[in-house]
Amino acid sequence: MSSKRREGNNRRQALISATLECIANEGLQGATVRKVADYAGVTNGLIRFYFSSKDELIRAAYADLLEYIYVSARVHIEDELLPAKTRLRRFIQATLSPPIVSPRTVLLWANFLPVTYIDPEMAKIRSSGYEETTKILEPLIKDSLKDAGISLSAQECERYAIKLNALIDGLWLEGSMAGYKFKGSELVDIGIESASAILSLALHDD
Repeated sequence: MSSKRREGNNRRQALISATLECIANEGLQGATVRKVADYAGVTNGLIRFYFSSKDELIRAAYADLLEYIYVSARVHIEDELLPAKTRLRRFIQATLSPPIVSPRTVLLWANFLPVTYIDPEMAKIRSSGYEETTKILEPLIKDSLKDAGISLSAQECERYAIKLNALIDGLWLEGSMAGYKFKGSELVDIGIESASAILSLALHDD
C-alpha cells in the first residue's frame, strides 16, 4: 500500500472515529457534517471529499462500530490449537467484558438501531453483523459438542447459535446499562453458566 493511500485510509478512519464520538455526545440527530467536522478538527469539505453524504458517513460509522465489537471478540478465539470448548468460553467472556460491555458501546448501538429499520443499507449492515456472530458461534458449538461425543445437524447447530446469541445480547445490554449490579466477573459467570445449561455442556472445565 502506498504511503498516500495509507494516509487517506488513516484520515478516513479518523473521520469515522470523530463521527462515533460526536454521536456518543450529541446523539445521531446532532451529528451533522458541520458538528463532525468540529470534532475531527477539519473542514466540512474534507469530510465531503471522503464521504458523499451524511448518510454514507453514518453507515460507515455503524459498520465500524460493529466491526470493533467483532474484532474485540474474535481476537480471543483465533488460536485453533485450543479446544473448541475453551474458545467458545473465551468468546463468551470477551463479549461480556469491556470494551464490548460499556455504556458508550450500547449508547452508540441504540442510536443506530432505529435507522436500520428505515434505511435498507443500514439494515444490510445490521444483518451482516448478525450473520458474523452466527458464523463464529456455529462451528464453536458444533465442535464443542462433537468433542463431547454429541453430533448436531446443521439446523440444530443454528438453533443453539440463536439461543446463545440471544443470551449474550441480553446480558450485554444488562451489563452495559446496569453494570453496578455485577461484581467482578459475575456477568461473565452468569453467561457461561447459562450457556452451559443451554448446551448441556460444562464450559468451565477444559
